[in-house]
Amino acid sequence: MWSDWKAADEAGDAGLAAALASELVELTPKSYCSWFQAGLLSKAVGNWPESLERNRRALELFTPKDAEEFGGANPAAWNLGIASTVVGDWPSARHAWVAYGLDKFQAEAGPIDVDCGMAPVRLNPDQPSLPHQVLFSAGNTEVVWCWRRSPAHAVIASVPLPESGHRFRDVVLHDGEPKGTRQLDGQDVSVFDELGRLEESGLPTWQAQVVGATGNDFQALSDLLEQRGLGLDGWSGIRLMCSDCSHGAQQNGHDHIPAASDDVKRLGLAGHESDLDEVIETWLSGRHGIQVLNLDLLW
Repeated sequence: MWSDWKAADEAGDAGLAAALASELVELTPKSYCSWFQAGLLSKAVGNWPESLERNRRALELFTPKDAEEFGGANPAAWNLGIASTVVGDWPSARHAWVAYGLDKFQAEAGPIDVDCGMAPVRLNPDQPSLPHQVLFSAGNTEVVWCWRRSPAHAVIASVPLPESGHRFRDVVLHDGEPKGTRQLDGQDVSVFDELGRLEESGLPTWQAQVVGATGNDFQALSDLLEQRGLGLDGWSGIRLMCSDCSHGAQQNGHDHIPAASDDVKRLGLAGHESDLDEVIETWLSGRHGIQVLNLDLLW
């Protein structure tokens, strides 16, 4: 049965793998490995209720011997936390994170909404992490900064390009396996792949072109927008790169399109027009030599 399971993985036969996963847990109902592998398949294809139940069972069967194999950590606990977050089963999610060793999630009840710091998330990932994985896609791949609200979900803090199919303050589900790094305050921070979108913010995305503003001016604009819950991103600084380099495997000889460095700065803005107009008017008052050439609604 195990040989057939591996062969189905290698052949990319998701239908056969699903049938074998069900047979595995029936034949070996007390095997952590069987339930964990079956739960991985459910995760890969996005069957979250099934993934929750299979990883819950794997968690119950986890032994000290299994812990040795996985370096003391229980990967089924992490996958249970992800699946529980999707379906909104917060008691199960808290139980999962505590089982993984994250004791701070035991203290309270109800939905998890905790400041877990900033993290980059790859929207619409282009490389699978698991056999048979169905990648979530709403548009083009883009790495954006997010406010992490739990180990498995985050709120988009950047203003994504419209081509990504995402907006500022969308809530996204993300995996726990690092896929490359980005720099934050001089430190490497792991990139996580998006697994799905939990909530859409509906906030419109705009583009503005600005001339004559300094870094301090843009920081002042950012502060004003943040006070109103609006978004700002410096789109002139976006750097396009290939998939391998985006995932951290920098290739020698790869030439990527450099970020723009001309005097006209391209900004991405998020919010409703009246709110943005009011903030921009406040920002420009008392500042001389700055021109906002346009404010165009993108989507």
